[in-house]
Amino acid sequence: MKKTLAISTLLIILPLWNQVSADNGQSAGMQFLLMGPSAHNMGISDGHTASLTGSSAIYINPALLSMEEQSSATASFMYWPATDTRNSFAGAVFHRDNDAFGIALLSSLVDDIPFRSGPTPDPDGLFAIRYFSLAASYSRSAGPLSFGLTGMYLYEQFFQHNASGYGLNAGAALNLLENRMRLGASLRNIGAMDDLAETSTNLPTLVSVGTDIRLLQFSTTAIEDEIPLLLSLVADYNVPLNEVDVADETIDPQSDGYANIGLELNISEIIDLRAGYRTGDTQRRFGFGAGLLVNEFYFNYAFMPFQTGFGTAHAVSLQYYF
Repeated sequence: MKKTLAISTLLIILPLWNQVSADNGQSAGMQFLLMGPSAHNMGISDGHTASLTGSSAIYINPALLSMEEQSSATASFMYWPATDTRNSFAGAVFHRDNDAFGIALLSSLVDDIPFRSGPTPDPDGLFAIRYFSLAASYSRSAGPLSFGLTGMYLYEQFFQHNASGYGLNAGAALNLLENRMRLGASLRNIGAMDDLAETSTNLPTLVSVGTDIRLLQFSTTAIEDEIPLLLSLVADYNVPLNEVDVADETIDPQSDGYANIGLELNISEIIDLRAGYRTGDTQRRFGFGAGLLVNEFYFNYAFMPFQTGFGTAHAVSLQYYF
């Protein structure tokens, strides 16, 4: 009963899910496409339009793929205990001179949700909410400037209904000040879905512009060894392009512009500490995370406290450079 109540409330107030209104047949869109794919992204509250985060850029700004120094593969998993939500991501970027190719899978799942047609002690059955995306990207650099394009196959399942569709992401990025500053811009989630029951789901299309700036670089001394420190600022401003009309006034899927701001402290090119903040009407205002680089392996962890009593989501990811 507790899980049923939590899921029911979730479907009403959180923009992470499709909202299906019986009154007007509108949908709040596939918001899972807007959550950072990896723990690295989540730790800086998704301020990542100009930040190099590996294959995550396939869903954020594909132009960043060709700016990576080498190829890599990433696997990430996010779990939200309060609602039994599980998000999974796996992707790889293959870097070659001035070109880069990327492939990725992204999914979100809430399973075994009880369904009742009336006040009965036992449910009539169980259903699931599933979202899935398969994506491929291409990026090319020309000096300090790069461009990229992503194509996505999309699938959604809500109760006994399911639908598929397509989406596109396009982006550009520019390195400045001898790579101490990077600018990025992307147009995300252009596309369409087939009808889910009687109406099609809107994709959360938005324009994002951002920057990644090396604010301060210095060193400190510990036991006769110098420890280099680098403090970076990442910031995005996002403008949703599609308005969503729903019958319930408590639903607000970020229809106005909002900002994502994050700070990252790199210690001796081995340890990263992160914190992020999101403006606007959101249930996940803050994000925190840490990263550890060991040879070719990059471990990341993030946690995001949700408002309105929905607990904290945790994410882990592993990136391998090759």
